[in-house]
Amino acid sequence: MDDLLDDFIAETRENLETLASQLVQWEQTPQDRALLDSVFRFVHTVKGSCGFLDLPRFMRLSHAAEDILSGAREGQVTASTGLVSAVLAVVDRIAALTDALETGSAVFDDDDDLIETMLAFLPRNIMANVGAPAADAFDSETNEAGGRAKARTVRVSLSLLDKLMNGVSDMVLARNEVSRLLRKMQNNSELDHSFTRLSASVAEMRDAVGMMRMQNIDRLFSSLPRLLRDISIELGKEIELRIDGSEVEVDREMVEALRDPLTHILRNAADHGIETADERRAVGKGPVGQIRIVARQSGNQILIEIIDDGRGINLDKLGARAIAAKKVSAADWQKMSEKAQLNTIFLPGLSTAEQVSSISGRGVGMDVVKTNLHAIGGTVDLENYEGHGLKMTLRLPLTLSIIAGLSVRAGDQIFGISRNSVVEILSSSNRNVKIEELGGKHVALIRGERYPYAKLETLLDIDEMEQPGSGSRTLIVVRPAAGTVYVLDVASVIDNEELVVKPGAPIVMATGIFAGTTLPDNGRPMLLLDASGLGMALGIEQTENHASLERHATEAPEAKRPSALLYVARDHVKRAIRLSVIDRMEDVDAANIKFVGGRMRASVGDRLIDICELDEVPEEGLVKLLRLTDGNSVKFLAVEDVIDIFTLDGEIAPSARPEIYEGVVSAFGETVELINVYRYFEMDAGGPANSAERPLCYLQCDSDGSWEHRILAPLLIASGYQVSFDAADRDQAAVVLSRAGNKDEGLDQDARILRLRDASHSSPGSRSSIYRYDRIGLISAIEAKLSGVA
Repeated sequence: MDDLLDDFIAETRENLETLASQLVQWEQTPQDRALLDSVFRFVHTVKGSCGFLDLPRFMRLSHAAEDILSGAREGQVTASTGLVSAVLAVVDRIAALTDALETGSAVFDDDDDLIETMLAFLPRNIMANVGAPAADAFDSETNEAGGRAKARTVRVSLSLLDKLMNGVSDMVLARNEVSRLLRKMQNNSELDHSFTRLSASVAEMRDAVGMMRMQNIDRLFSSLPRLLRDISIELGKEIELRIDGSEVEVDREMVEALRDPLTHILRNAADHGIETADERRAVGKGPVGQIRIVARQSGNQILIEIIDDGRGINLDKLGARAIAAKKVSAADWQKMSEKAQLNTIFLPGLSTAEQVSSISGRGVGMDVVKTNLHAIGGTVDLENYEGHGLKMTLRLPLTLSIIAGLSVRAGDQIFGISRNSVVEILSSSNRNVKIEELGGKHVALIRGERYPYAKLETLLDIDEMEQPGSGSRTLIVVRPAAGTVYVLDVASVIDNEELVVKPGAPIVMATGIFAGTTLPDNGRPMLLLDASGLGMALGIEQTENHASLERHATEAPEAKRPSALLYVARDHVKRAIRLSVIDRMEDVDAANIKFVGGRMRASVGDRLIDICELDEVPEEGLVKLLRLTDGNSVKFLAVEDVIDIFTLDGEIAPSARPEIYEGVVSAFGETVELINVYRYFEMDAGGPANSAERPLCYLQCDSDGSWEHRILAPLLIASGYQVSFDAADRDQAAVVLSRAGNKDEGLDQDARILRLRDASHSSPGSRSSIYRYDRIGLISAIEAKLSGVA
C-alpha cells in the first residue's frame, strides 16, 4: 500500500502542476474546447485515483471540481477570473492535502467554503443535481486529443537512478583502463574488434543513462502562468505570458535550482517592469503587458531569456538608490559604464521599489537570482532598453553531473577545475607574461593587464615540487562565477576530459575551495577545485562591488576585435588561425594516430577525428593538436608549438592562394599567413552531427538478413544515414530498401521502396532495381528518393 501511496503522491503533484497551468490558459482562451477537455481529464484522473485509494477529502474536492468543469463543457458556465480562481483554490487545497499525506500531518481547514464558492458559478437549476458521478460524461466521449498511443513510462527512485549513473561512470573508467592496457600489447585484430564493440556499447549506455537524468524544462515553466496570473490580479495589471522552448531538456537538479530565480525574475518584471494599463496607453503601448520566456540549447549551455516590454531600468533612479544605500559613492557611480551600473541591481539590499509589498521591495530578489545561478555554475546578463523593456539572459551548464574539466598538477597531487571557469592558459615563460610585486602581494601582468595571482600550492598549503626541464610553470586565467578574474599558477596542465562530479566529504567541502570529487580516466579520485572558493582564498571579494563591476563590464576596444592564435606549423613555419574556431589544444599519444580510410585520424575516447596538416605519424611521443570546430563538426590541426594570442586589429592583406590562406597579417612584428579554416571542413563527407537529423533507411529482410547487417547497414551508416531493421520504424523511414526477391504486398504501392538485385544486370521485364554492390548507384538512388525525383 505504501508503494501505491507514493505513486499517487508523485502522480498527483505532476497532474496538479499541469492542471494549474492549463486552467490559466483556459481563462485566457475560454472558447478552446480541446483545452477544457484536457483540464477535465486531469481532474477526472485525480478523482479516479482518490476513489481507488479511499481518500474521501480528495474525492469530494476533485468531484466538485469535476462538476463545475462538466458544466463548462455543457455550456452552463463560462470561464471567468472568479471561476478560475475558485477552481485554483480547490487545486491548492488538494496540493496541501497531498503534502500532508506524505508527511503524516493534518490539514484542518474546512473544504465546504471552497466547494460552495466554486459551485456557486453554476445556474441554480443545475445546483440541485450536483453530486451525481460525472465519470460517464467523460468516459462516453471520444478523446479527440488521444489519437496517439500513450508513452510507456515507469517510475524510478532518484537514489536508484544515481546508483545506476555511478555504476556506468565506473564502467567507463574500467573501459578506459582496458584501452590503455591494450595499447601496450601487440596488435590483435580480433581483440581490438571485440573491444571496439564493447566500447561502443558502453558509450551508448552512458548516453542513455545521462538522458535519464534529463527532464523537459516545461516541468519548471508549467507553474509560471499561475504565478503570473496571481501577481497580475494583486497588482491590478493585465500581463500576458508567452513561453517558447518548453521541449528543451535540462538536468533534473537544474529544474529545482532554477525555480526560485525564475520566480523572483517574474515578480520583478511584473511589479517593477510592466506599467499599469493607463501608464502604457500614455506612452503609446498596448494596455496588456508582455512577458516572454524563451529557452534554447546553445552548445553545452542552456540559455533562458526573460524579455518584458515594460519601462526598463531607470539608471538615474537606480544610481540614487545605490548611493543612498551606500553601495557606491556618487563619484564612483559617474565613472561606471552603463553595464556596470545595471549590474548593481544584484547587490544585496538594493531595491528600486517605492515601498515594500508582498511581491517585492526588500532588495533580496535579484541577489537570490545571482547567488542561485552561481551555485550551479550559471551567469546572468542584462540588456536594458529604458522605456521599452528589459532582457535577462540566464546561461546555464547543460548538466550538473558531468562537466568539461582540466586536470592540473600542484606539488605531487592532481586536481580538477571546470573548463567553463578557464579563460586562457599560458606558460610562465611566455614573453607577454610577467609576475610583479605590488603592495606586498604578487600580481600577474599579461599583455599590459594586471590580475591577482597565486600559486595553487600556496593556497592549498602543499609543498611545491621541482620542475623538470626548463622549469617553466603554467598560468591559468580564471573567471569565477562571482568576483574578479585572477591568475592561478600550477605546475602543469595534464589533461582535458569530461569529469563526473560527485559530492565531497563534509570536512572537505567545509574548506570552501572544493566543489566536490571526481574520477578521471585513470581511476584515481581527485578533488574538484571551486573557482569562486579559490578566489576567496586569494582574498578577492565575491560580492562584486562597483570597482569589479566596472572592470568586467567594460570591455576594452581590443577585446571586441577578432583574435587569432600564432603557432608554429609542422613544417616549422609560423602561421596564424582565428581563435574563434579553436575549441582547445590537446596532446595526443602517437599510438592513437593512424592513417586509415584515406585520412590521418586520431582515436580520442569513442571517436575518430580527422587530423589536418599531418603527413606522417611519429613513432612515439605526444602530438600537439588544435581542436577545431564549426559548431557541428570537429577536426584536429597538427602543430609544432603554440606561441601566443594576438588581436587582428590591422588590415588583412589578400593572399595569392585564398583557398589555402585567408590573407596575410602582422603578429608581434612578424608577417604571417592567416590560414583559411573553411577548407578543413568543406571536404567533410560525414553526415549531420546530430543523428536525429539523418534520414532513416528501413532495411526489410525476408531471410536471415546477414548481408543487410554485415554489408548494407555499415555502408549506409558511413554515408550519413540512420538504419533500422525494426518494422515499427518502417512508417517513419524516408527510404525502404528490400532485396528484389522479398515478398510483401505493400511494396509495390510504396513510393519509398528501392529494390536491390543480386545480378549485375537486370532481367528483361523485371521490376526496376539496383545492383546491390553498385555503391554509387545505390547512394544516388537514395538521394533521388529523398529529393522527390524518383
